[in-house]
Amino acid sequence: MPGLRESLGQILEVEGVRTVALIDIATGMVVQSAGTGGERFPGTAADIADEARLARAALGRGYQDDELEEIALTATGSLHLSRILDTSLGDGLLLFVDLDRARSNVALASLMVSQVASTVLA
Repeated sequence: MPGLRESLGQILEVEGVRTVALIDIATGMVVQSAGTGGERFPGTAADIADEARLARAALGRGYQDDELEEIALTATGSLHLSRILDTSLGDGLLLFVDLDRARSNVALASLMVSQVASTVLA
């Protein structure tokens, strides 16, 4: 998957990005990742997939025409962006980005992720 690796590499070049990964929402499994995810990342990926499923459920049935696109989570030292990718199989995939909060601009990172997202599955 050279196209996927290249796309993840582009996101990894954004200031402050520590980890970027493509995660299966249904299973929480990491399809591909780059950066400094560490040994605990597979467990984190499962939690991130749970987050996406819960966010969809919280929107309820009335939001079917207004699909969930991105989840942003802020913590003291980090920012997490999870971009839902449109796919016809299962619950879909999400593009997860972990950023160092002190070195990041969340708006710029979100813009970059949305621009690269279309190339991830190409």
